Amino acid sequence: MKQVFQRQQRLNQRPIEEIPQGTISRRLQAYLFHVNEAGKPISLRAERYEFLVYRHLRKLIDMGEIYFEDSIQHRSFSDELVTIEQKSEILNQLDINWLRQPVNLTLDTLFTELDVEWRSFDRELRQGKLKHLVFDSSAKTLTWQRPKADTDDALKKSFYGTVQSRDMTDIFRFVNEQCHFLSVMTPLQPRYAKKMADEDSLMAVIMAQAMNHGNFSMAETGDIPYHLLDATHQQYLRLATLKAANDNVSNFIAQLPIFPFYSFDLDVLYGSVDGQKFQAANPTIKARYSRKYFGKDKGVVGYSFLANHVALQTELIGANQHESYWVFDICYNNTSDIVPTMITGDMHSINKANFAILFWFKMKLAPRFTNVQAQLKHLYCGVNPETYANKNFLIMPAGQIDRELIISEKDTIDRVVATLGLKEMSQSVLVRKLCTMSGHHRTRKAIFEFDKLIRSLYTLRYFRDPQLQRNVHRSQNRIEGYHQLRGAIAQVGGKKELIGYTDLDIAISNQCGRLLANIVIAYNSILLSKLLTRYADLGNQKALERIKRISPVAWQHIYFLGHYTFRNQHRNFDLDSMLSSVNLS
Repeated sequence: MKQVFQRQQRLNQRPIEEIPQGTISRRLQAYLFHVNEAGKPISLRAERYEFLVYRHLRKLIDMGEIYFEDSIQHRSFSDELVTIEQKSEILNQLDINWLRQPVNLTLDTLFTELDVEWRSFDRELRQGKLKHLVFDSSAKTLTWQRPKADTDDALKKSFYGTVQSRDMTDIFRFVNEQCHFLSVMTPLQPRYAKKMADEDSLMAVIMAQAMNHGNFSMAETGDIPYHLLDATHQQYLRLATLKAANDNVSNFIAQLPIFPFYSFDLDVLYGSVDGQKFQAANPTIKARYSRKYFGKDKGVVGYSFLANHVALQTELIGANQHESYWVFDICYNNTSDIVPTMITGDMHSINKANFAILFWFKMKLAPRFTNVQAQLKHLYCGVNPETYANKNFLIMPAGQIDRELIISEKDTIDRVVATLGLKEMSQSVLVRKLCTMSGHHRTRKAIFEFDKLIRSLYTLRYFRDPQLQRNVHRSQNRIEGYHQLRGAIAQVGGKKELIGYTDLDIAISNQCGRLLANIVIAYNSILLSKLLTRYADLGNQKALERIKRISPVAWQHIYFLGHYTFRNQHRNFDLDSMLSSVNLS
């Protein structure tokens, strides 16, 4: 084709014999050739053949089979990865066990654990010890027998129903007096700025963004002029300062006496990730259509990371993007002092690499499975499946994990881990590149094989341990409760939406919403900690147990819109003054 175009010729002027064999499948031949009465090709449909070649090129570029050295998006996958030798000093400081331990030692331990889990699972299923699972021997199916969940809603409502209701502004000031989170919001001052913004203006701007009022509406309903609110917004509301303020509040909550009692396990701190849909007030690049959630409008997803009721991180992603691409990024970029090691999520947190990626960085992915039967096809073993078939296992593995492939690609996997650890590449970019590669790419297959190993280990433990199931379920319920609080804050201004004209603006609005939610959680945690200390001094164990079961995610005792004032505020209406500027002529 290059030679033909260089000669300024046309493809249909060349004989059919010059077309490379194999470029046209038998299925497409009828569409790309002119045929005679006998059905024999006589000439080429040049424009269709040219389009077919371009289509193949585009496909191979997306798969990484064809790449460009001078490109950023389409360069070779190996060029994206860092060199271990050049980054050895920095990597030693990160303390990543996968890079330090011999691969054979790591795999020996994991494969031994997997074999033990398989044998224990089969033995306990035969003996009927797994009361929460029902196995149909004739159909070879496995189903849940879920226990009733413990709910403390009545206790929560009775407690907060007796607490004196306060304005959100009073709670905002109170929490700021306790941890001084506004002090970290440094200004981005113009050259000749002479005056620092006061805390009242900062509070008004943050609440205006979080509740979707906007600065103009806040100025109309409040006592701070618009020009001051706008100047405060421009100088103080930045992603860096808002994240620092959120970290300040999160670290303060972690130091309260009630915080340790939110944990399910003394040895493991559970965190949870999930996305929440928000409508975009104005169209932006990230805003996408989603008929299920937004109807005919556009919106974004606020992807949040929660631990013990505290929102540690939140990021905005498009409604058209898969949430699993951001699980590692949002956990690894956590800058607070609260560091969960068990990350729970729904089925959208699973892909073919997340179990492996989190394992490399000393975290465990713990999704909440909805269908136990559907997970059986993802159960693999480390030895020949015939080993278990000969012993008549009730449930058979779906296949064998290719250990040799993982060992052979250890060096490239090390570079992938180092690249993620140094934040040279985000997980969303890595997973996208892995998924678009050819199915025969060895590094891609090796990572997916290792992911099968970690996922099979977790799935078998999840099946065997009802306490693990309850902990995962409760962890996910907590982030659902946080989403309700976050949604209530966003809907104060009318719709459940984020305001702003750019992606940066709506990201700031989202961070302000997280800050306001954390302030509410901090206030409730202070109340519960005060009661906890009082009853601990009295030795009242019954009251202590009840306090530990009360969630700090509640807002029934908080006035987001403030009070209506009816007494001592009577003002006469001066109609002439009100209508003086109206001119309808």
